[in-house]
Amino acid sequence: MPSTPAAPYLQITALSKKFGPFTALDQVSFTMARGEFVCLLGPSGCGKTTLLRCIAGLEHQSEGHIAQDGRDISQLPPSERDFGIVFQSYALFPNMTSTQNIAFGMQNQRPLPTGIDQRVEELMQLVGLDGHGSKYPAQLSGGQQQRVALARALATSPGLLLLDEPLSALDAKVRVRLRREIRDLQKRLGITTIMVTHDQEEAQAMADRIVVMNEGRLEQVGTPGEIYAHPASAFVADFIGVMNFVEARVQSPTAVHFESVSLACDTQGHATGGHVVCGFRPEDVSVVPGPANGAHLAAQLMAIEPLGPFVRLHFEVPTLGTAPIRVDVRRNELDAQPVATGQHMGLHIAPSAIQLFARGVSQETGARA
Repeated sequence: MPSTPAAPYLQITALSKKFGPFTALDQVSFTMARGEFVCLLGPSGCGKTTLLRCIAGLEHQSEGHIAQDGRDISQLPPSERDFGIVFQSYALFPNMTSTQNIAFGMQNQRPLPTGIDQRVEELMQLVGLDGHGSKYPAQLSGGQQQRVALARALATSPGLLLLDEPLSALDAKVRVRLRREIRDLQKRLGITTIMVTHDQEEAQAMADRIVVMNEGRLEQVGTPGEIYAHPASAFVADFIGVMNFVEARVQSPTAVHFESVSLACDTQGHATGGHVVCGFRPEDVSVVPGPANGAHLAAQLMAIEPLGPFVRLHFEVPTLGTAPIRVDVRRNELDAQPVATGQHMGLHIAPSAIQLFARGVSQETGARA
């Protein structure tokens, strides 16, 4: 007999939250498996922190339900929910040492657990803070403070770990190192984790699945690979990575027409004659040195933007319209074939790289680098 799918560990059903006339969350629904790491991703004001606070009971939803491990927690106060939380500011007590901060949650449990000192010592080792137990928050670096806050959140062995942009206050190198450490720790402990972030690179590096939010609604839920390769909307395509957007008209089931040229692509799901937005990634465009021939799009190089291991080239392509087209190439390719602004070249876009979106969906059309 086929095995029965495991019940979700966390289930959010039709959750809405209003602040007066403003709707911060609008019918949000998704589930999480036990031990899963999910990132809530979206721009400022999209509702991701409000959703996290509703799960914690720090905000009360206007509508909808929250169930954790088969128990409806929708109406429970935070003290009766099973979670640990790390805030963006860490919220450490400045007059307590690292060990006192970590022990604080356990000391407020009833009945009082035994072995608090041993548990604190284990957590200090777990988060790499040996030798820092007697230091106060002001004596610790930002990364060390983050580790104390994480250890405090884990001290009561919660079933759910909530992280509200825990790395946003750190510099880039520390942030990259700590995101690996947090993910490794989460995997070792097997703790179900939700992290709020506006950093798409952070979400892609850490999450099993990403919940992309926009204006209080869920735009898409999927693995990092699914969301990058198959975005459900122009908003998701532009927020996750970089996307070129060009308006076009559906010419046939296998082609779209731009200003003065047609390109092959799959137009399934879009009516012939209808207007669409075509999206394609900068890395999916091939550059052909020298003047374009009939098989390639004529383009003029307008700007060169070095970005570490690759270089972003900005082209003007009159046949596609006025929007600049960005193309990413490896730096070593340009070492072998140098380019210069003003140069005329050819571009090729593979049909499989072109994705079509309905017009009228919010997008930044090249604004995000």
